[in-house]
Amino acid sequence: MPRPTLVFCLILSFISLSRAAEVYVTPEGAGPKDGSSWDAAHDAGSLLEVVTALKPGDTLLLGGGTYAQTSLNINVSGSDAAPITIRGVDRGAGLPTFTHTWTIDDPSKGATAIRLSDEASHVAIENLRIDGYRTGIFADDTSAAQSRTNLTFRGIDVTHCRYGFYLSDCDDLLIEDCDLVRYSKHGYRLEQGCDRVVFRRCLADCSQGDAEWEKHTELLPFGFNINNGGRPSSHITFEDCTAVNNMMPLQKNRYKNGDGFVIEGNTTNVTFVRCRGIRNQDAGYDLKVDDVQLTDCVAIGNGRQLRIWTTATIENCYFGYGGTGLWSNGGPVTATRCTFYDLSVAAMTDDRAKLPITLTDCVIANCRTTKRQTASGGGATLEETLVVQPQEKVKPAEKPATRPIPPWDGTGQPTAPETVPDKGYQAVAVPE
Repeated sequence: MPRPTLVFCLILSFISLSRAAEVYVTPEGAGPKDGSSWDAAHDAGSLLEVVTALKPGDTLLLGGGTYAQTSLNINVSGSDAAPITIRGVDRGAGLPTFTHTWTIDDPSKGATAIRLSDEASHVAIENLRIDGYRTGIFADDTSAAQSRTNLTFRGIDVTHCRYGFYLSDCDDLLIEDCDLVRYSKHGYRLEQGCDRVVFRRCLADCSQGDAEWEKHTELLPFGFNINNGGRPSSHITFEDCTAVNNMMPLQKNRYKNGDGFVIEGNTTNVTFVRCRGIRNQDAGYDLKVDDVQLTDCVAIGNGRQLRIWTTATIENCYFGYGGTGLWSNGGPVTATRCTFYDLSVAAMTDDRAKLPITLTDCVIANCRTTKRQTASGGGATLEETLVVQPQEKVKPAEKPATRPIPPWDGTGQPTAPETVPDKGYQAVAVPE
């Protein structure tokens, strides 16, 4: 016989689900504007009250159109059994688009499109477009005893912003199928205290290759940034994500920074699977964490393709068309079945590296230098690795005014070098 507590919980769950409602909103509203259907939709001006009234299990449906100078404050919570869903709906004129007046000429000023209060948990937000806000989605450090939890962002595209996502204290977080383009600073930024986070099929494209936009980006443009702003973050997974064109060529410092993926040092348990870092000012990946793992990843057209500051395990990755392929300032680092192509240096250990890079079953082709070390520690060891030198001495090319787009986009089998059985990078199918 079921225990009374279990029966009570099942009854509460049934009552919660039975009361779940669908609430409708369009930019102008319709009919009596009571939110009961599309023909009676609330208007955009009532969004604050509509969101505040949502209960566990409810779904807020936002009809397509322009929501000018409109913001969402998510101050409600669902439950494990009955999350709250806010979903954009294309009714024939596209998905709902929140618009505001932010410009890259004055990037520190502007509005926030979606703000998560301390109470926001068990909420899914789907299928929205955000254009012209300083920050797309923002969650400040929470004063609550526990972090926000079980938040999902799916199909949220943000353009013309300073930050796309800027989140603190969000656990069990899923960011999926989101595209961020034309930002001035960072695409996705986890500031502190975010645990068990998955980024899946997300894009961060700072400039879309526009040289004029790149003249106005801010210092240190990053695609994905797991920062160390306070409480550490942990168990961060990137799957099929791309960080591209994080460029700021007009930096006056001798060392010009700007990276695809940046993981700061107080983060733990970080994994990359089938990710791409392409044409970034400095590194495709700049990883300062212990025991980071990269599998089936690509880094091409960057100043340095992969920067490892402590320890890493790298399998079936491709590094090409840039300066240094694999750079280490810590160690040990192991790279198995990786390809290094058309680079200034394939593998390099810098001045603080104490332990080596080990390359096993790799292919190094058309690189001006196979390995380099700047201190007594470190170094690179090649085991069962094929080295194919260019047929004639390759002179370093003059630096172009703007960095060219690599000849390969990082998907499918690379165009060069030729595939070698059982050695080097082998393209993998992306799961549907």
